[in-house]
Amino acid sequence: MGEEEAKQEEKEEKAKPKEEFKLSFDYFNESRLGIFALTIGVLMAIFPGLPAFIKGVGIMIVFAWGADSVRKTARYGLGTGVPSIGVLAMGFGIIGGITGIAVASLSFGTLVVGGVEIAFGVLAGVVLLALLGFVSGNLANGDKFINMKIPGLERGMMELGMAGTLAVLIETSIVAGTYDITRVLPSVIDNGVIAVIFIISAFGMLQPLNTCLGADERRGRTLLMSIEIGGIAGIILGIVTTLTLSAFEGVPLIVLGAVVWVVFYRAYMKACMEEAYAVKGTGLIKTLGG
Repeated sequence: MGEEEAKQEEKEEKAKPKEEFKLSFDYFNESRLGIFALTIGVLMAIFPGLPAFIKGVGIMIVFAWGADSVRKTARYGLGTGVPSIGVLAMGFGIIGGITGIAVASLSFGTLVVGGVEIAFGVLAGVVLLALLGFVSGNLANGDKFINMKIPGLERGMMELGMAGTLAVLIETSIVAGTYDITRVLPSVIDNGVIAVIFIISAFGMLQPLNTCLGADERRGRTLLMSIEIGGIAGIILGIVTTLTLSAFEGVPLIVLGAVVWVVFYRAYMKACMEEAYAVKGTGLIKTLGG
């Protein structure tokens, strides 16, 4: 009887289908999403000459990673903790972004290979904020310091530092087209666009959990909103890029942002209505459907 059971278990094990790749948040768990977003974010950041709409896709992926990290670190408490950690992520991002741009602007910070600009120097900001985030998480959780005792806070803060930095770097390169400080200053900093970058990036990372937080919060539904906000960011950055660079760069990004916004807004609202116990119509979203 024991041999028969063993054979049956072996047959069942062989019959199990292998895990297949699916473009969903179920496949991209926290670790996979982090690795994927970090890889895409770094590639988008070190090649500032890429078309703006391609970098717009990178922004949406980085937003989803940041929102996932906020979800991971802020779901243990309610109230102001969620927006606070999103703003902290972008505070990290501004420091890391400016550091990376400063290093990339130096003679050894950027290589030009075959006419292609490769800004390796920006990675200095990413690495610096990874370390700063990890140290901050340790101080916040440490028994001799704040002693918050939040599981995984060290990793979450490190990820937020990197995600915030990559968001600032990619958005800066979208608007300025380069990390040359002589072009970044008038195109991004002197005119106040850096404040817009801060606000839309913070919202992209904090607002998803801030909206969905509660007993029925579900990761997939929450992250839909981060990509939706990424679409709004694409529209805003596309308008700014049209003014700072050209319509050739800005208009495709506006179109991409609008399409992503509509598609993911509908997907988010449908998920909310399907998963809610009951839905009371207000008349504001009559045409969405079931």
